[in-house]
Amino acid sequence: MRILDKYLLRELALPLWYCFDAFLMLWIVQDLLGNLSDFIQFHARLGQILHYYLIVLPQPIVQIIAPVSLLLAVLFCLTTLGKHNELIAFRASGISVLRLAIPLLAVGVLASLLVFGVNEAFVPNSQERAEAFMDALRGKGEKDVKENFFFSNPVERRDWYARRFNTQTGAMQGPVGVYERRPDDTEFRIDAETARWIGGGWRFYVARINGGPPVAETNFPSIKEPPRRLALEGRRPEELSSSELRRCIRDLQRSGSTQHIAEYQVTLHYRYAFPLTCFIVIWLGIPLGMHVSRRGPMLSVGVALLLVVAFYFMKSIALAMGEGNRISPVLAAWLTNAIFAMVGAVLFARVR
Repeated sequence: MRILDKYLLRELALPLWYCFDAFLMLWIVQDLLGNLSDFIQFHARLGQILHYYLIVLPQPIVQIIAPVSLLLAVLFCLTTLGKHNELIAFRASGISVLRLAIPLLAVGVLASLLVFGVNEAFVPNSQERAEAFMDALRGKGEKDVKENFFFSNPVERRDWYARRFNTQTGAMQGPVGVYERRPDDTEFRIDAETARWIGGGWRFYVARINGGPPVAETNFPSIKEPPRRLALEGRRPEELSSSELRRCIRDLQRSGSTQHIAEYQVTLHYRYAFPLTCFIVIWLGIPLGMHVSRRGPMLSVGVALLLVVAFYFMKSIALAMGEGNRISPVLAAWLTNAIFAMVGAVLFARVR
């Protein structure tokens, strides 16, 4: 690593640290104000509060805090260098804009890889775990218990519903409903007060079959979805990892059910597209920072905020169009990145 690279990275590190800390603290304060009454009312200990924020923080960090902090840090870094005429000195020494950009772009690549790892490992189930934590704190829920559980099995053409479902013990509390659409277009329905997974099969208690008289206990060997599968596939697309999303897409394709497949496909492609946001914001920030370097940091902040709003607005529109089958899932996930990457390329060409 050359002296120039070390110098640029050092100049970037300080504003990046400040921006990241500032946005992180703002998010924590905003969330704490919303949950403070619950923490006080239900006597939450400091360790419990810290545990809660360890659960919920990965999502805002990768989705908002990291990209915005990187963009602002690059703009502040280049603004400072421009203010002291260091950018002019670099260019006068024959150093190209692309050569100056290499260490900053390397940070973007590293940040994208880190965001992908965190987004894949911690984010999918963070919201569910946070809701379970708050329910347990309020005394309204238990760990591993899902309230108002619903699961649709498109392969077997079977829907499940339970008021409470313990994913560890495999116990459902009623009303419990299983509705199946058979190949001969007949319908089969079970309504029970409770259900349990015992010996590799489901047992239904105080059950009515197709509206008939109640049966104290019954089982159906054809109903064989284990609790682990129900817990996994009963989650929303954004709560699934990439491998789980691919599995759900395969199940939907085999069943011929295309009603909700676009939502899963868009989420899967977006899982790979979004981490590149960290690289793209730096790709945009470098030419913008050099352009506004003599006009003060406030202009940099204004430009950064405008870019962030435009990016997330366009991203929301593209994802909604993809989930609604207006455009392909691949285009929905990658369109925003492609547009802003091209904008950055044009800005780079103008700076050079």
